[in-house]
Amino acid sequence: MKTNLYLLILGAIAGTVIAVVVANAGMDEGTNTYKKFDSSVEVIMADWFMSPPPITEHGKNVDRVIVFVHAMMAVLFVGWTLYFLGCIYKFRESAHPTADNVGPSKLWTTVVEYGVIVAEVVLIVSFAVPLWNEVMSVDRIADIKKAAASDKGLEIHILAKQFDWNARYAGIDNKFEAQDITDANKVDNPFGLKQSDANNDDVTVLSARDKDNTIMVPVNTPVALKITSMDVIHSFKVLPLRVCKDAIPGLQLPIHFEAKKDYLGLTENEDETGDWEKIYPITCAQLCGDGHGYMIGYLKVLPKDKFNAWLKNESIKQQEKRSEAATVVAKATQ
Repeated sequence: MKTNLYLLILGAIAGTVIAVVVANAGMDEGTNTYKKFDSSVEVIMADWFMSPPPITEHGKNVDRVIVFVHAMMAVLFVGWTLYFLGCIYKFRESAHPTADNVGPSKLWTTVVEYGVIVAEVVLIVSFAVPLWNEVMSVDRIADIKKAAASDKGLEIHILAKQFDWNARYAGIDNKFEAQDITDANKVDNPFGLKQSDANNDDVTVLSARDKDNTIMVPVNTPVALKITSMDVIHSFKVLPLRVCKDAIPGLQLPIHFEAKKDYLGLTENEDETGDWEKIYPITCAQLCGDGHGYMIGYLKVLPKDKFNAWLKNESIKQQEKRSEAATVVAKATQ
């Protein structure tokens, strides 16, 4: 019992040392981040995983974790395969014609096993937990919502339904108007807004499956999403953002991101003129019915001034439409 405890302690120490050495090897001293092998990570993600380059900072971290975990798996696979083949050779029948039911007792193999387990746990937890906290931070999402009031952030409500994506923005007043489930329908009012409310300036993008009718996002701006579903479970996935979040009826699940201009691959002319738009596909990552494969939408990243102009125009236009509806209702009730 004491021997196993000593071996566990020794293996833990060895594993921790290995984890620290590996972690420091990937650390960039200038920025104190894991950007040292980014060029290799980009090649592996593009060529092996056939994944488009990320346009968010947390997306870069996601790719680093993916490559790192697979590298660890490769090392373990090769190492244990060599060990297995070595055991087959060493304990072959010709060298050991008589079976030994006890087998050899090697302390170093136990130390290696414990060391590998501890190294895996330390490395995966040290990489994955901070990344999870970065993406799922409730405090960060709350900060973005507060920043939206001063135009330094943006909150978007995403509503999934069979088989398209819908988005809702606060209008010029930076305030989401009340919803009423009795007014909701799948055709033209999935959010349940009061369509005859003359003061309602919320902006909605319905069925964003056309590149001329997309969910709009400003560049270099923190965005908080509240995702839900109108019918069954869906999953909002935009691969270049490295964002994937379930849409569940009755729940509003948050996630946040920030599309970085430096990662969009703009040409020099686009950067100078500001005349650019980048469109990315939205897919459903959860089997949601017979039309699942056709549940495609689009998200457009554009300069902040263009986004603000679009939001203002749409807010005025959609409020005018509701004002006209309110006038019709008022006349009908006279």
